Amino acid sequence: MSKSGTGGTKDRIDRVKQRRSGQWATISPDLLYLASKLYRLSEEEAKSSRDGNTSKMVFAGIPLLLSSLYALIIECESMGLVTAPDVDPMKSLPEVIGTKYGLSGEALKDFECLCEIRNEMVHPVPLPTGTSDNWPEYLRRIKSKKLLAAHPDPNTNYIFFGQLASHELFAWAVYVTYRAYRAVIGSVPDRGMLLEFFFTTFGNFAPEKPRQGQKNQKL
Repeated sequence: MSKSGTGGTKDRIDRVKQRRSGQWATISPDLLYLASKLYRLSEEEAKSSRDGNTSKMVFAGIPLLLSSLYALIIECESMGLVTAPDVDPMKSLPEVIGTKYGLSGEALKDFECLCEIRNEMVHPVPLPTGTSDNWPEYLRRIKSKKLLAAHPDPNTNYIFFGQLASHELFAWAVYVTYRAYRAVIGSVPDRGMLLEFFFTTFGNFAPEKPRQGQKNQKL
């Protein structure tokens, strides 16, 4: 559903394209910290669920991960400069991460899927997918990773958003976001040491004990 808005989109774009007067500070660590709090709540909710994985916290946590990354890109491109940041706010995150920061191959494909999952959560369409397993065809890559909330009856599938309500999906999203962080910060070696503190917040996503048949992905 399209909305005319009040000029907010244009103002945000102009803030990137034009270096305006005034003060600013980093916000990406705060957003990532909040995502880590939701991750812990998600972990607890999953443990108490019937399948040990279902959690509704992902619907808030995963969008925050990408919000923190978007903020990080602007911060990295603006820190120590008096000119407008060298980033196009009209380009999609996958395009920026792939072309400007060099994420490629399987890592970029995972990131593209993560962005689509975020879009599904922020712009929800809770209607049928037209598939036998209630999962959209364009996200088959995620389905194949076996990260989703699964119905106890192997012949039955939850609705699309029920499958998305998965703590394991949240854990995967943290790992994918971390790789994107690495790509962004690694692209500015002259400010690399200054920006290393951005990674400290990932320590709040402390590795949990792996579930049976699952391996932790190291950050």
